Amino acid sequence: NADPNFSLDSLKKSHDYVIIATGAWEKGRNPVSEGGDHVIDALDFLIETKDEGPRDLGKRIAVIGAGDVAMDAARLAKRMPGDPEVTIVYRRTEMYAPASQDEFDGAMEEGVIWRELLAPVSYDGQSLVCEKQRLGDFDESGRRACLGTGEFETLAFDTVIGATGARVDKGLFEKLGMNVDSYGDPRLSDAMESSLDGVYVVGDCRKGPSTVVAAMGDAKKAALDIMAKEGLTHDFEKVQVPVEEAVILERRGQLTTAKLPAEEGLRCLICDQVCRICTEVCPNRANVAILVEGFANSEQIVHIDGMCNECGNCASFCPHAGRPYKDKLTVFWSQADFTDSENIGFLEVSQGHYRIRDQRGRIFEAAEDQLQDLAGSDMTAVILAVKRDYPWLLNREHDCASH
Repeated sequence: NADPNFSLDSLKKSHDYVIIATGAWEKGRNPVSEGGDHVIDALDFLIETKDEGPRDLGKRIAVIGAGDVAMDAARLAKRMPGDPEVTIVYRRTEMYAPASQDEFDGAMEEGVIWRELLAPVSYDGQSLVCEKQRLGDFDESGRRACLGTGEFETLAFDTVIGATGARVDKGLFEKLGMNVDSYGDPRLSDAMESSLDGVYVVGDCRKGPSTVVAAMGDAKKAALDIMAKEGLTHDFEKVQVPVEEAVILERRGQLTTAKLPAEEGLRCLICDQVCRICTEVCPNRANVAILVEGFANSEQIVHIDGMCNECGNCASFCPHAGRPYKDKLTVFWSQADFTDSENIGFLEVSQGHYRIRDQRGRIFEAAEDQLQDLAGSDMTAVILAVKRDYPWLLNREHDCASH
């Protein structure tokens, strides 16, 4: 584990680049405040069992939560002495469980019991009192909110294991002087570089607990960026399998059942190449698809701040679990709106002169001939495409009148 008191300045004196990959090790919120020694944290349980071996947790064990760690804890709990009965208690339904499908299926195959729409309220070491839940509207996470019904159910358990999500020590990023967003997450470029030059953030500490594959992907992006800065070659190859846009669009709106495994791919809407869902579900048409040269996918989405009332509809329907009204490059119409927002984007201050907030949270002004050096090639391409081909999106009075 990293020294929590490490000095970034000291590291930068002896290293050209620093990659922060401290993970998500802070304990999640305890699901119940009572219970004493009968309540244990899932990560503590996994680590202690690995180091010290199995221990008797009683005949009935509850695991609170439904992520991958919860599934791991439940499967390990089944292996404790005495062949205990293990139950996962979750406040939403299986559809919204964050665990990967293979982890969930593995737990069910091993005899773990699944109880849903139950939110723990109290536990006295023997009885776990839960309030029955119902699903409400979609929240910012893209899942439906949990609403208490006022009805309660009491379940008997000898031990309760809390697996409600490990957390990131987000105070670290502000301590290091990085630009962070309203959630405390570091603002990063596509290459995972923070607002501090040469300092990258990858893995679970970037956005919270995820998978090893996602962490490897982050690290690869950082490595490619560092190699490019150092003029080094690499053998990484990205293979794009292009599909004609007409073929992709033809699939939209079709409800197709795959009768054979080989037919499963025919149901894919290929959202990584053409995805316009956020433009279609926005009642205010605040998300707009524009054509921009230089991207693997020439169709890029820009967000028009002046037309958005932050209803969150685009976030609810986004197949990439994104929040387009927050995540997409934003076109601002006024300095007040630019200041009030944290979105990546730009404001045309005057003809050919822009105020910009980049992915790393840096705010600066640039003339058109400075964009490439200051804003980077991707943002420059979008800004110039908007000005050249979609000037009405800038909300200039003469452009609006002519369109």
